[in-house]
Amino acid sequence: MRVISKSKSGIDVNGALEHVLRDMNDELKTVDGVITKSDIDISAGPSGACVTITVAVNGSEPRRKEVIGVNRKGVSREHSMRKAAEQLNKILEGKSGEISDIYTKTVVSPVPGRVYTTIIAAINEDFLEVAQDANIRRQRIKKTLELLNNDPSAINVARVAEVFGVSRTMIYRDLEVLGFKRAVFKEEGGAT
Repeated sequence: MRVISKSKSGIDVNGALEHVLRDMNDELKTVDGVITKSDIDISAGPSGACVTITVAVNGSEPRRKEVIGVNRKGVSREHSMRKAAEQLNKILEGKSGEISDIYTKTVVSPVPGRVYTTIIAAINEDFLEVAQDANIRRQRIKKTLELLNNDPSAINVARVAEVFGVSRTMIYRDLEVLGFKRAVFKEEGGAT
């Protein structure tokens, strides 16, 4: 289990939100597991805005996960909430998975006709992350092998290559770098 926390300030909520989401999602790409809980705080005033996002990540499955968010202005509470929900739903259209946690905050400005709604959602996609980076891929393979008592014959090289989106040759190379000899690796139909 792991906790990741990011906080950014800006001249307005939009700017702070954009920066904190980018930083959070960059780090989430390097961590295995799924988001199980989130805690979010937004403060805004005449001197600027601050957005803080903290997520709990549990498990070891290399799932895609991210935190998405929108901040929309409207003429009323209902109008700004509807616009924010519509924008968030457009982002969610291209995703497949589940929302693990959601946060909503509506602020009525002292200026008439200005109401702002922020909606932030933590999502876990159904897809495994594509680990093109050799170090991340090797760490995941090493973790898997540790769970299999360091027995490389227990893994299917063809399936592992498919999961990571690389060739079997690349997986063989990764296993050799991790100190395993090629003769004990498993192909589609059995040992090679």
